[in-house]
Amino acid sequence: MHSLDISLCMIVKNEETHLEQCLNSVSNLVREIIVGDTGSEDGSIDIARQFGARVISVKWEQDFAKARNEVLDQATCSWILVLDADEKASNWDITELEKLLADTSVYGYYVQIVSYVGEADSREFITDSVCRLFRNDPRIRFRGKIHEEAAQSISELPGSPLLFSKLKIDHYGYLKSEIDRKNKAHRNQSIIHEALREAPQDLLLRYALATEYFQIEEYEEASNILLSLLDTIDTGPGFVSDLYLKAAYSLFMLGKDVHASEVIKKGLIHYADFSDLYEIQASLLLRQGRTLDAYKTLQTSLRLGDVSAIYSSSSGCGTYRTHYMAGWVCEMLLNFQEAADHYEQALSFRPDYLPAWVEFVALELLMDRSFRLTTFLAKHPESINQKQLSVLIPAVLNARAKELLKFLLFESDRGRLQLPPLLEVLYHFQNNENEHACHKLRELIRESPADQTLVGYLWAAAWKRLDMVDARYLAGLHARGPLFSIQQKLDGDNKLIPPSSDLSLVLQMFIQVGAWDAVLALYRHTGSELRWTNVPLPLLCGLSQAPALIKKELCSVYEKKRREILPKNKEDFTELLVFTWLAQSCGTILNVPDSFTSLSDDHFTSYLGAAYHQIAKASFYHRLPCKFPDLRLILRASCSTTDT
Repeated sequence: MHSLDISLCMIVKNEETHLEQCLNSVSNLVREIIVGDTGSEDGSIDIARQFGARVISVKWEQDFAKARNEVLDQATCSWILVLDADEKASNWDITELEKLLADTSVYGYYVQIVSYVGEADSREFITDSVCRLFRNDPRIRFRGKIHEEAAQSISELPGSPLLFSKLKIDHYGYLKSEIDRKNKAHRNQSIIHEALREAPQDLLLRYALATEYFQIEEYEEASNILLSLLDTIDTGPGFVSDLYLKAAYSLFMLGKDVHASEVIKKGLIHYADFSDLYEIQASLLLRQGRTLDAYKTLQTSLRLGDVSAIYSSSSGCGTYRTHYMAGWVCEMLLNFQEAADHYEQALSFRPDYLPAWVEFVALELLMDRSFRLTTFLAKHPESINQKQLSVLIPAVLNARAKELLKFLLFESDRGRLQLPPLLEVLYHFQNNENEHACHKLRELIRESPADQTLVGYLWAAAWKRLDMVDARYLAGLHARGPLFSIQQKLDGDNKLIPPSSDLSLVLQMFIQVGAWDAVLALYRHTGSELRWTNVPLPLLCGLSQAPALIKKELCSVYEKKRREILPKNKEDFTELLVFTWLAQSCGTILNVPDSFTSLSDDHFTSYLGAAYHQIAKASFYHRLPCKFPDLRLILRASCSTTDT
């Protein structure tokens, strides 16, 4: 591939970690590479020379623009590309680049900088448009001791347009690990403060200082500077839209909602298509309890979409992150169908976005729509990675979603997934192929005799066939583990109080293998220690598959336990919701005194639990012939609602 008439100009210091990746991304595109070294003590210079770079020594004087301009003076090609070592060109197409260079009327191009932030594996980023590709003209030089830019010098040239390009640069210098390694915050603030002593009213320097405070989450200091800048300039240069965004967010984080709202409204007058501002406005409305208004505002942000090509924006705004927020708000409005659609839309933009995946899986299983998950996975095979599986597999097993489990096993047979062999065993259990499942399980135990999880499932299988001799034997193999203590509890030792986490784990095993008598025995013998409010919600889907007689007996145990004890807190009323639903699912009504539904707690769940029970009771006796939402979804909403 032929190189283009471009000089790559860089300044570096101790950048051996990133430099090779940076140069690899453009070495076949540029004709010459000039690296200004400001004092490296690692292998940076050797790496640069391996790529044929001309390395010059540049004295570091706490002035980025001065250092960059010294390197620009050495360039011999018609065009100049500027990169930092912690950046790389993102899949640049040489044909597209040739077209940009061929336009004789243009003196420079903005490229989109995609700066990754936070932890490296989060893939979250912010964007900005910066002029990094421009003609080799002595009048075009960088300005500013820090956060230096060349665009202003180009804009001052007569008849020299500066255009936006589709080129992107990936930047890794804002990752937490890099900021900590280089102590960037201290270095940058030191340079800015020194520069401000010489030019205290410089707008770009004040903006740069506010940005440094913003990045280290010192929002009080950031907002003071940003608001003073907005008093000076409310529209104009490209960075002004970012002033509104950072000021609004800082005020929001400080809890200054009224002032934040004023900043957003003023910003939207000048930048009505800035989706990030609408997203912050929605967060403000949510905090004020204006849920429906927040949802409408998020819909506006979604209509505007990704605006990172023209504004400094954060990853997912107008796309996957906003859809995730909209789904969450829809659930607050009890609009579960629309919530699921938003989560799915979020994943269509970014299939590995874990927050949306967690909610999408749970909601679809609670709505008994595992087929939608199967369809999505078939359409987006890239979603099936280990993080997604770590969310999906436990939920599928707890919900006893056999068809979805069958699909996952099919994908495993095709070599597209690596699944633990235990999943095939549980699939056989859930299809009541118990002998085959136990045979497979014993084979796995022979291969991994120390695996307590496998022994635990074999113990649960013994309970399924009511083989108490085998159950006690298997529990005895773990005399110091949870199986032994819970087996003792099931055998009538009322002095033992197993941890709720152990009870939840055993309950999941019982439901996954279909040991329904064991589920009843566990609840009967554990008193108030087993709280159904502490189990994963998809487990209720699995419980719904229990025989009607088992569900009626569970309700009877609940009635007996609670007959003399009035509900006192959120957990008590949530449990009332669970057993009201369970009674409905087997065609009966929960028989508790009317005094049980009197309110003694001001939490939303208290009202919801009492109201839902009374509605279910009226419906059962044909005094209210209507259908109402599946309580599993109502329970999900109540569990995620906080006190107001």
